[in-house]
Amino acid sequence: MVLWAQFAPAPGQPGTTAMHADSSAFVAWATGCTVNPGPMNITNPSAGMAGSGWPASNVIGFPEGTMGVTCLGDGGDATVTFASPICNRPGPDFAVFENGFANAQNPDMYFLELGFVEVSSDGVNFFRFPAISNVQTSTQIGGFGCIDPTQIHNLASKYPAMYGTPFELDEIPDNPLLNKNNITHVRIVDVIGTIDPEYCTYDSQGHIVNDPWPTAFASGGMDLDAVGVIHDIAHFPTPPDEPPYIANPVADVVFDEYPQTIQINLEGVVSDPDDPDEDIIYSIRSNSNEDELSATLNDKMLNLTRLSREEGTATLVIRATSNGQRIDFTINVTMHFILDNIGENKVVDVKVYPNPAHDLIKVEIPSITSKLCIKVYDVSGHWVMTSTDTEINVGTLKEGVYILHISFDNATITKRLTIKH
Repeated sequence: MVLWAQFAPAPGQPGTTAMHADSSAFVAWATGCTVNPGPMNITNPSAGMAGSGWPASNVIGFPEGTMGVTCLGDGGDATVTFASPICNRPGPDFAVFENGFANAQNPDMYFLELGFVEVSSDGVNFFRFPAISNVQTSTQIGGFGCIDPTQIHNLASKYPAMYGTPFELDEIPDNPLLNKNNITHVRIVDVIGTIDPEYCTYDSQGHIVNDPWPTAFASGGMDLDAVGVIHDIAHFPTPPDEPPYIANPVADVVFDEYPQTIQINLEGVVSDPDDPDEDIIYSIRSNSNEDELSATLNDKMLNLTRLSREEGTATLVIRATSNGQRIDFTINVTMHFILDNIGENKVVDVKVYPNPAHDLIKVEIPSITSKLCIKVYDVSGHWVMTSTDTEINVGTLKEGVYILHISFDNATITKRLTIKH
């Protein structure tokens, strides 16, 4: 047994989403309409096109009910425009009106000629609401047959005359070509109600949409009456963008070792109420002590590496940018003095030159009584090279700052090297 999902019922029933034309929720109506009518019967195009005597101008303004419509025919469409673009706000954003009516013998069934609904923010790229039809497809609904509204969703003409079918822009998947806060065009496309696979149309789930067919007369196909606006820019302007703010300040950083690299994850340090995905970009604006502290940023990971044993302090200024707005914050760094392992009475004057270097560097040490080992690290603390010679070719390294750990005579001395090509 197949269990079909049930959707909102007809007007007057609990849970209905039907909106009467007199509802105070409507703030505007369509101001323009163009129609591309389809044939009266898609299987017999020679019989002529639908819509004769039912002009597009009937769609403009407040709905008229039974007669003030434009008729789309099989697969035809109508595109309506507005004085102010529709915008995406909580709840339904607009509603489409048709001229359906109840079945006198069965009040739960309605004569409804259905239509797909699409929106555009540029008049070129249109995006369709994910329509669902759970109407049976084993038997064709006749030209004056009826539909249960609880079996359809996101299809225009779900409700009878003077009751609009609401549409909520949040139900359309996001797309970079669609600005949901600037909908300039709404297009209604007639559902070709036949279940014949050669001519039928399908909902968003791949089901055939079965509605009254054939309707081989001038008023055949969906009869568009009006499009009512619930949210538009004129009445619901975009609220001002709130700036980002410091949600979790970074604690002071203290270096107690040398060499030492400290990593700080900036994720969550800054928050932005207008950016639910927290797609915040961080950048380093300044470093007050570049001689003793290296600061690099990889996405949201801040890498701090001290460059000497000396006591010192540094202040970093970090900028967080979100939706074009920004905020700066500081990180205070303290570096404690670290004794090296050279005896007090042993004075060693080690020189590294040229500095900055291009390719070859020389390490000059007055006297060495044991094996020399020079290890080169980048500012993130990653080892990049080792040498046992006092002359080293660094030409293959990228430009930047490096740290040399020079070990000899049971001692290690650290030097800073800058490479420029």
